[in-house]
Amino acid sequence: MYLFHSSLKYRRIAQFLIQPEEFLHIGHARGLELERADLPIIKVNNKPIIPGSSLKGAIRNEFARVLSGLPQEKRASLLGYTRLFTEKQDIMKNYESKQIVDEIKKSLSDPNSQTIGLIDLLFGSEIFASPTVFTDALPIEVKEEYSTIRYHVRIDIDTDAVKKGNLVEIEAVNPHVVFEFKIIYNSLDYGIKENPVDKAFDHLIKFLNNREMLLGGWRSRGYGLVKLSLKKDDTLGLGNLLQVG
Repeated sequence: MYLFHSSLKYRRIAQFLIQPEEFLHIGHARGLELERADLPIIKVNNKPIIPGSSLKGAIRNEFARVLSGLPQEKRASLLGYTRLFTEKQDIMKNYESKQIVDEIKKSLSDPNSQTIGLIDLLFGSEIFASPTVFTDALPIEVKEEYSTIRYHVRIDIDTDAVKKGNLVEIEAVNPHVVFEFKIIYNSLDYGIKENPVDKAFDHLIKFLNNREMLLGGWRSRGYGLVKLSLKKDDTLGLGNLLQVG
């Protein structure tokens, strides 16, 4: 994967809260210890977390799904760009670094030559690294229990019927647990006046504020509905980033 070398214009840090509206299961590997649930959640220091990679994947899919539903002319007016997904990624994997740079610059500067997808430019791809970083979501301190064990009957996938006497134990985060995470965006200088990637990130933050979406597993069993809300949004110029002390 190629890391696009370009000068940094500014860094934007958006801090979000995640409020579960029902039980949340961000799954770990199947429990191997006798006293653990069949399907435990991911924990660090005995506290549940939502990995940044899980957040990034879910948010990328949700944002791409909504943008894909817009007509091209609407995407052009909102973002100054129409193509969402990169063409010929398998071929471009064999490109030299300079070829990838040239392809990105051509796509951004000429609407008729767009081969690089805006979703890939914002979230990254197999070809080049992402300018957008998602931190893990950590719980805000609460006095009550973080998680609970819930029981479900196993379904036979061949007969679509309940397996008699066969329960599965699922560990789930309680709905009162609020999480906090950051999205860190590095705006890069591509040598164009108006950067569609900057516009896309701005619309992403607006899109996520007060957004309900699904996270984690077992969604069909009533898990995973959360609401995101923007807590803080800071933009740091180069002067701020270079200050020491």
